[in-house]
Parts: sequence; structure tokens; C-alpha cells
Amino acid sequence: MVKRQDIQRVVVVGSGQMGPGIAYTLASVGCSVSIYARTPESVERGLQAYQAAVNLLVKSGCISAGAGSEAAARLSGTTELEDAVARADLVIESIAEDLKIKQELFARIEKACPSQTLLTSNTSGLPVTQLASVLRQPERFAVTHFWNPPHLMPLVEVVKGEKTAPLTIDTLVAVLQEAGKKPVVVLKDTPGQLGNRLFHALIREAIWIVQEGIAAVEDVDTAIKNGLGRRFPVYGALEHQDVAGLDTVLAIQSYMAKALCNETAAGRLLREKVAAGDLGVKSGRGFYDWSRRDIGAVIEKRDAFLVEMLKAETAAGQTRVLQSTDS
Repeated sequence: MVKRQDIQRVVVVGSGQMGPGIAYTLASVGCSVSIYARTPESVERGLQAYQAAVNLLVKSGCISAGAGSEAAARLSGTTELEDAVARADLVIESIAEDLKIKQELFARIEKACPSQTLLTSNTSGLPVTQLASVLRQPERFAVTHFWNPPHLMPLVEVVKGEKTAPLTIDTLVAVLQEAGKKPVVVLKDTPGQLGNRLFHALIREAIWIVQEGIAAVEDVDTAIKNGLGRRFPVYGALEHQDVAGLDTVLAIQSYMAKALCNETAAGRLLREKVAAGDLGVKSGRGFYDWSRRDIGAVIEKRDAFLVEMLKAETAAGQTRVLQSTDS
């Protein structure tokens, strides 16, 4: 099984929303990366999206023009899956969230790739152990769940299946850390992994608050953006509990927990909106009226904020390196 130093050739399966940004992550640490898609048109879209991500990072000052050119030179595209994986050290799948389709893909990949190649999925919630159940060597399989957009978001969840080897996890964590990501290891194969479990707990409560008339949609989002969202990048939830004092937290939870939403099914308000065809941006209306809101501007604002966060983290890292060198 490969170690970090052995990972030189990577194949990313999927050229959609996530694949190109994932490809950049591996190219940024010197790997040769090939994006596989079924049609030449899909490959070309993936290559263009990859270049757009590189251009954004260069334009914003997150990476140098030279680093951008080097990253672009390390990428290729292909419609020949077996040829692509035949010499791969790592394969990362990022296709439709369908268990059967993914299993069929990995069974096909395993027949064509070397026995030591690491295989991972970018699934946001499908069971790792079930995905690996079709493999002869499930010990080399794990989930690497990148958060969207993957070229800007630092979090990657590395999820262990029942038969995943420790070396597989260690190698994936090492390469992700080298790429500047913040990998977290999920030790149990559980629905929603780590980040989405936390996120959907918040979503459930947010929908409940609107459903029960406690606050309006806009005020719920304002509270999240300007309260929790302001401190969470540097001040974790459990960290805050220690600062507050666990005896205080226990006293608050003793009455607060009873008032929180504890439904084990999707909320009534959410079900009603979907039944009415109010699906969000795709239909023009969801919790917000998107005929009056510009989704392009929302995404642009989001990415600009993430770029500034990335620049700040990069600058802080460079400062720490200089300080350690001086000492």
C-alpha cells in the first residue's frame, strides 16, 4: 500500500461541481492529475473549471502566477478510465450520489488499477463500508469528503470504513495536510460523517424556528452569519464550552435541551415547501424568493469571503515559518 511519498499520479473521476477543485488540491502538491469524464465535452468543462479555479487563486494573490502555471501544467483530461487508472497511485471519485453506480465504478476501477492504489470517494454521506463491499481489497478504501468549493474550503473529512487500513488513513491525511487542507478523521462509518451531522442539526433547528414562528427566515440567517459564523472559524463549539465552564453548560442544557427540536423526520415546513414545488434556486422560490435575489452575486460574495480567509491563513502560516526560522 502506498505512503505519502508514493502518491505522484492521481485520477479524479468526475468533472462536475467538485472534481476540478479536488484535482487542483492534488496538483498543488506536485501530483500529476487526470480528470476522467465520459464525454470529451464533460472533460473540457472540467478542464475549464479547473483553470478558472487556478485563475481565481492567482488573481486574488493566494498563489503566485508561477504556481498557477505549474498547477495548470500538471493537469490532463481523459475519457479512457482503464488507461487513466492503470498507473494511478490514488483515485478520487466524485460522481452522482448513487450507491449502486459508485459500487459499479469502483469494481471497474479495481480491476484496472495496481493493487496498491488508494481508492476514495467524495460522497457526503453514503456508507463507506457499503461502498467498499464490492472490492477485493477494502483496506485501501476510504472517503475523502471535500467541502464545496474544494479549492477554497479547507475542511476534508477522511472517513474510515470497517476494513480501512490505518496506513490508508495516515497517507490520505498526510497528503491533504501538505496541500493546506484541514483533514479530520471520522472513526466510525456513520450517516452524515462529521460536518454534515453538525450542519443538519443546525438546519433542523433553523427550520423548526421558522416553522414555529419564533423568528423570520432572514433573522435566522442573520443570527447564524453574525453570531455563530463570526467566531467559529477560530473558536470551536466545544472549545467555547470549556471557556464558559461545563457546569454552566450543564445548567443551560438542563432546560434548553427540552425546548430544542427533536424530530427524527424532516420538518413539516420543509416537506410542505417541497410538495408545493418550492425547491429553492432551481425553482425560483424556497425559503427565499429567488426571482428577487441574484444567486450569482451570492456565490461571488461567498467565494470572495473564502478567498480572504484563505489569504489570511496563508499569511499567518508564512509568518509562523519566518518566526521559527529566525529563532
